[in-house]
Amino acid sequence: YAAIMLPVGGACMRLRGLGGPRSSHAFGKLCFCLEKKSSLSVTPRSFPTWTSVTSLRRTSMGVVALSNAERRFIVDGAQKNVRSDGRQQRELRDVEIACGVIAQATGSARVRIGGTDVIVGVKAEIGTPDVETPGLGAVECSVECSPLASPKFRGRGGDELSAELSTVVEKSFGVGLGGGQGASSSSALDLASLCILAGKSCWVLYVDALVLDLDGSVVDAISVACRAALEDAKIPKVEIQGEGDDQDFEVDEEHVTRLDVGRVPLSLSVGLMGTSIILDLTGSEEEASTAVLSVSTNPQGDICGVSKLRGDGMAPALLMDMIGSAKKALQERHDKVSGWLTGRMATD
Repeated sequence: YAAIMLPVGGACMRLRGLGGPRSSHAFGKLCFCLEKKSSLSVTPRSFPTWTSVTSLRRTSMGVVALSNAERRFIVDGAQKNVRSDGRQQRELRDVEIACGVIAQATGSARVRIGGTDVIVGVKAEIGTPDVETPGLGAVECSVECSPLASPKFRGRGGDELSAELSTVVEKSFGVGLGGGQGASSSSALDLASLCILAGKSCWVLYVDALVLDLDGSVVDAISVACRAALEDAKIPKVEIQGEGDDQDFEVDEEHVTRLDVGRVPLSLSVGLMGTSIILDLTGSEEEASTAVLSVSTNPQGDICGVSKLRGDGMAPALLMDMIGSAKKALQERHDKVSGWLTGRMATD
């Protein structure tokens, strides 16, 4: 792969295309991709007019190409508290949320944070409880990356990132997500409320996320979309009939219940540039950072998970400072997301 910086009207545009013999076809497809967002992507840059070629590197969160000049521009600006998109070091971007976007799903939501676009669907099906936890329901999470999100994700190219994101999301939700293992008090959902008949039947919630576009902070967007989709979910009521071994149940589709999402966590990306801590990273900022963490907390302020997405080791004091900064900012995001969802549920 190659990233080519082309002068366009006094600015610079980055053209991503296939390298090698096929690279000559990229220029002919430029106008087409401006509308279709197909195999190439064009991103405006406010740099002086110049032309250069840099190699694309596969990062843990996607494909980003940065020249040395771009890297210095991003890092120097961040250390002076002026980021490339105008935000300060610890300022978060607005979150766009739309619920009920998939008619066939039990619950669904679409979330945009900057250029990252994620859709999550929740499907409730009746299954059999795990033998070790006969009185609990189950939740299973999966993340898929659309080939439109990045050229690297075509074919099986997105499998590695999908598996990584699924693991990060499941860790943030706590024990009991995926693998059918038992839940603990740290579980994000009340799995006991999903039990229908102990040892026989329970609700299984399949939480499936699809990354439509990728430009940093993808775990952040997935966490908000999961929270909104679970809040949007409507679980049919179940009536228990009979007693003892003759117990059975009947599903009442006309009456539904809502899930308790009061402990569902949200995640926030935290980057380290020199000695500066940056929150809610863009794709370019993730690549320019020496280390990137994903920190998850629930609405009560408890830390539910910390994952290192890239970078080397760091001093314990610096690690705690990064986690503390994310925890403080996440409380603000929790309040905003909860307020929006509560208002929507009141009018639903």
